[in-house]
Amino acid sequence: MKGSFEKNRLLIENEFEKAVFDTATGISSEELYIKLKEMSDTPTDLPYPVVRARAIAYLLDNVRMQINENTPFSVKYDFGINYTGFATSSVFLKAFYENEGRVISEKLPEEKRRFDDFASVGLDWMCVDFTHTIPNWPYLLENGFAGIVKNAKISRKRLLLDEKTEKRQIDFLDSVIICYEAVIRLLERTYEYSLKLDCHEFSECIKNLAEHPPKTLYEVMMFSILYLYFEELGIERGRSLGPIDLLYLPYYENDRLNGVPEHELEDLFRYYFIHFTAAKRFAEQPLTICGSDKDGNDLTNKLSHLILDIYDGMAIYDPKIHIRCHKNSDDDIIKKALSMIRKRHSSICLINDEAVFRGYEKIGVPREDSQYYVISGCYEPIIMGMEEAEICAMRFNTVKCVEFALNGGKDIVKGTQIGYESSTDIKSFDEFFGIYLKQIDYCSDFALDFIEKQGRYSTLMNPSAIYSASFPVCIEKGMDVHEYPLKYNNISLKYHGLATTVDSLIAVKRFVYDRKEISLEELRKALSCDFVGYEELQTRLLNDKEKYGNNLTGPDKIMTDILEHIADRYCARELERGGRVRLGLDSVYHCIKHGEMTAATPSGRNKGKPISKNLCATEGMDRGGITAYMQSVLKIDSSSYVDGVPFDFILHPSAVEGDKGLCDFVSLFKVFLELGGFAFQGNVISGDALKEAQIHPEKYSTLQVRVCGWNEYFVKLSRIKQDLFIKQCEVNK
Repeated sequence: MKGSFEKNRLLIENEFEKAVFDTATGISSEELYIKLKEMSDTPTDLPYPVVRARAIAYLLDNVRMQINENTPFSVKYDFGINYTGFATSSVFLKAFYENEGRVISEKLPEEKRRFDDFASVGLDWMCVDFTHTIPNWPYLLENGFAGIVKNAKISRKRLLLDEKTEKRQIDFLDSVIICYEAVIRLLERTYEYSLKLDCHEFSECIKNLAEHPPKTLYEVMMFSILYLYFEELGIERGRSLGPIDLLYLPYYENDRLNGVPEHELEDLFRYYFIHFTAAKRFAEQPLTICGSDKDGNDLTNKLSHLILDIYDGMAIYDPKIHIRCHKNSDDDIIKKALSMIRKRHSSICLINDEAVFRGYEKIGVPREDSQYYVISGCYEPIIMGMEEAEICAMRFNTVKCVEFALNGGKDIVKGTQIGYESSTDIKSFDEFFGIYLKQIDYCSDFALDFIEKQGRYSTLMNPSAIYSASFPVCIEKGMDVHEYPLKYNNISLKYHGLATTVDSLIAVKRFVYDRKEISLEELRKALSCDFVGYEELQTRLLNDKEKYGNNLTGPDKIMTDILEHIADRYCARELERGGRVRLGLDSVYHCIKHGEMTAATPSGRNKGKPISKNLCATEGMDRGGITAYMQSVLKIDSSSYVDGVPFDFILHPSAVEGDKGLCDFVSLFKVFLELGGFAFQGNVISGDALKEAQIHPEKYSTLQVRVCGWNEYFVKLSRIKQDLFIKQCEVNK
C-alpha cells in the first residue's frame, strides 16, 4: 500500500459507490442479470439447489472486478449492488427474487391469503427468516474455501455408498461443490489480475486463500470479507463477524512472533473496519468481543482492548460492537465502552451474559452450549455453530390487538374482520383485557403456524449452499441448514409497540371503567374519527400521568401481565422442526411502519403516527427520568425473552460529564447488570444539538445517533425520525 492509513482513508471511505470495474475482467451487472433471470425462469429437470448453484457459479465466473491499491482489502466485485445508500441486493437475488413468494402461493394458498389480510392492516412480518445468519466461523477458518470443497466431496462419496441416502442429499452436496469451486476459480482469476498491479501482498493473500485456510491476521480478515461477499449473493446476510477478539487472537499472536510490527497489525484493523463503513452495511456489520465462559471466567484479552482503542480513534459507527458483560468483567473495558458512548461513538451495545444464559436455560439450552453465543443483528444471541434461530420470523404489532379488542376483531379504519370475532359489549376492564389477550393469541397462533409451514419448503424457496456449508453437520448429513440438522433449530417471535399498548389499555381502564368518563362506544367513535370533535378528550388522555416507563405500579403491571401471558403460552414451545420458540421485544423501525397502518389509540395517539419503539416509553411520556424508566424495564422477566430485551437510554451530556459523570454512568450500568437487565444501549446527546443539526445539517454531517440496534448519521434520518429523537431528548434533560 502507498501512504499512511489516514491518507488512504480519504480514498477508500466511499470506494464502493465510486468503483470503476475493469471491463476486461468480465461482463456488466446488467448483462449478468439478463442471463441469471433466464436461468431462473427457464423450466428444467434439474433440482432447484443445483439450478441456484449453477447460477451462482455463472455469476462468479463472469463478474467484473476492481482492485484498489490503497487498501489491503483491495478487491471489489460488480455484483450489481447499489452502495449509494444502505447497500441493496445483488443481481443474483434480484433475478431469483420472485421464487420465495411463488412457492408460498403454490404450497400454502389459504395461509397466504390470510397473511395478506393481516399484512393489509399492519401485521405484516410472518416468515422464515433467511436474512439473519451467523456462519460457523471457526469451521470456516479451520478449513478455508478449498477445505469445504474437499469435505463436501468426501461426504458425497461416503453417502453414495449408503443405500439409505436420498437424492436431495447428493443434490445439496453437488450445489456446495459447484458454489465453492466457483469461488476458488474467482480467487484464481483475481490473483492473475492482481499480478498486473502493484499489490504484491494482496496477490499473495488471494493465492493463499484459494489454496488453503487463512494463516495470518491479514488472511483471516480477507477471508471473512470474501466469505460475506459470496454468502450474501442471495437473501442471506452475515449478521456477525463472530467473537473476533477470540477468533483472531491466535493469528495476531503468531504474526507478532513472526516479527510483524504491532503498528502494522493495528493498521490492518483500521483498514478492516473502514471496509465495512465504505460498504454501507445495512444496519451495520456486527461483531462481538469479551464475555464469560460457563463458569463465569472473564474472556477479555488484549485484542479486546486493542479493538476498542482503535475503533474509538476512528469515530465510525460501522461495524458495530456488541460487548458481552458479566459480574467479573474487566472494569477497564466497561469504562472504556461507556466513555466512547459519552463521546457519541455510540455504535456499541452491552449485553448481560447472565441474562442470556438464563434465557437459554428457559428454552432448554445448558450453559455448556450457550457460553458460545454471539449477538446477531441488533441484540439477538445465537449459539455459533449450533443454532439456527430465525431471529426475525415474526414482528408483531401489539397495538393492533387493542384496536381489535375495541372493535370486535375488526380494523377500525377499514372495517374488515381480521382478528377473532369478539364481543363489543364489554362490562369490565378484566373482560376487556382478557379479550385483548385472546386477540394476541389468535394472531400469534396463525403467525407461528404459518412460519412453521413455510419452513417445510425452505429449500424450495431459498437453498443456502454457501451458508449451510459453514456447518460440518450439514456437510456430513448432506442437508441444507434450513432442513434443520443443527442442534438447536428455533423460531423467534417479536412483540412491538408495548408502551403504546400499555398506555392505551390503562386509558381504557381509567377513563371507561374506573372513572366512567366515557363509554366504550363513545371511545370507539372518537378513535374512528381520529379525535376530530373529541380534542378535549384527546388532551385528557395525553395528559394523564399513568403512563408506562415511569416506574408506576399500574402501567408496569399491565406490561408484565401481557408479557407473562405471552411467555406462558409461547416461550419454549416445541416446534415441528425440533426446536423451541424464542421471544423478543425489539421493534427497530417497524414502529413507524406499523404505526402508519394503526388507527388512533386510547393513549391519545393519532392515526398513522408511530407506535412506541422497543421497550421505550411513548415519546414524551417518560417523565420520571432514566432511573424510573430503567426500573420499569427491569420488571420484565428477561429470561423469557432471550431474543432481546433492549434498554434504550438518552442522557443529556451534563449528566455524565467529567470523572464523576463517567463514574455515575458506570454505576448505572452495573446496577442494570446486577438487576438482570439484558441489553444496554443509547445516546448521550441534547435536544438543542439535534435542533441545531436540523437547521444547519452541513455543520453536523458526522453527528451519529443510535436509532435502534444500530447508528446512523442524524442529518440523514427522515424528518419524522429526527423529530422523535428530539422529543425524547427534551424529556430527558
